[in-house]
Amino acid sequence: MKQKELILNHYFIIGLVVLLLNDFYLKYEFGNLTTGKLSDFAGLLIFPMFVASIIPRFRKSISLITGIGFIIWKLPLFTPIIDFVNQTSFISIHRVIDYSDYIALLILPLSHYLINRKESHVLITKEKIKSVSRFALLGIAFFAFCSTSVIWKETPQGTILIDKSYNIKLPKDSVISSIKQLGYNCDFYQRDSLNYGFISYYQTDNIVRESENSIVIDTIANVKYQLEDINPKKTKLTIINVTLSKEGNIQNWKTLKSLRNQYSLWLKNNLIEKID
Repeated sequence: MKQKELILNHYFIIGLVVLLLNDFYLKYEFGNLTTGKLSDFAGLLIFPMFVASIIPRFRKSISLITGIGFIIWKLPLFTPIIDFVNQTSFISIHRVIDYSDYIALLILPLSHYLINRKESHVLITKEKIKSVSRFALLGIAFFAFCSTSVIWKETPQGTILIDKSYNIKLPKDSVISSIKQLGYNCDFYQRDSLNYGFISYYQTDNIVRESENSIVIDTIANVKYQLEDINPKKTKLTIINVTLSKEGNIQNWKTLKSLRNQYSLWLKNNLIEKID
């Protein structure tokens, strides 16, 4: 296949649609194991095709290079670079270390085959619109690759809804004791709400959020959560929201959803798993 036509075939276009649909809708509406892997599969399928269409001399090796890059990207050794960029630039890079994502590498042989096959299967056939379509798809694909892990930095502020629940194999009293042993307070509140009556929740204040290299990222002013007995030996902990140290209100929905993912993951790794 002609390298310039790589992004005009139906495999590339379908992969691009899946990547955009998953990153901008499915992840946030149905966040689960499937949506977590779908972007990896779609991205690893079309990224080598994207590069090969721009730099044809890489067509034989780009799938291998992409695989190696993806493996390195998921390793902790890349964390200092991400922290440096997040601390010094106007963009924020978000990445989740999950080695089960490596299963998406299985799509690379298909990408390699599509790049190097001789026959041409082009979805867009009219010569007059091929050039315009190619540049449009290149631009959309570039945007899709960036939006997966990079967002324009907007200073975290205000309150971010989390609404995530975890089952902890400890009675409620032991959960509270564990939180206090970590050096945090665990205060009980009951507020009267006009719409919902009395609302009960626990609150932990002033949690310093650090990166994997102990670099201070920010301070969470408070975390509100509920503790519910499942049985005498198990407790359901539901994180309601986090309130950040800087007051304000972020309006950008993509930023809010990205922050929700970042803070819920950080709390899971640095609070929930240390309790359980």
